[in-house]
Amino acid sequence: MSEPNDKLEEQTEAETNELSAVPAESEDQIVLTPEEAEEEIEEDLDPSEIRIFGLPRICFHGAALGVALGYILTGLIGMALDKMGYGDKMPSATIMAIICAGIGYLITKRMYNKRKAEKEQQNGEV
Repeated sequence: MSEPNDKLEEQTEAETNELSAVPAESEDQIVLTPEEAEEEIEEDLDPSEIRIFGLPRICFHGAALGVALGYILTGLIGMALDKMGYGDKMPSATIMAIICAGIGYLITKRMYNKRKAEKEQQNGEV
């Protein structure tokens, strides 16, 4: 029964040795409060410049929304065809999702380009 207690004591001794090995903060180091750190991060990031898988963020969201709507549309069309008696002619969910994703991407890409042009124009005038 003493073996587990010995291992536990060795672990706690090792942890206290590691903690004591950490150097105390020197006067040269700059310590930021969490609020200051958040403000610094927020200043550096412009939401319109964030890219996901190489796409501007808004374009990625538009494509993802298009995929979701494509699957929903496929289900609705499939239910309507089944109710009319054409259940054997179901549309392909993958093709519908790809088409709707493309449409979503094109719409949001146009919105992105308009915002980018307006932003450049404002920066040029100021």
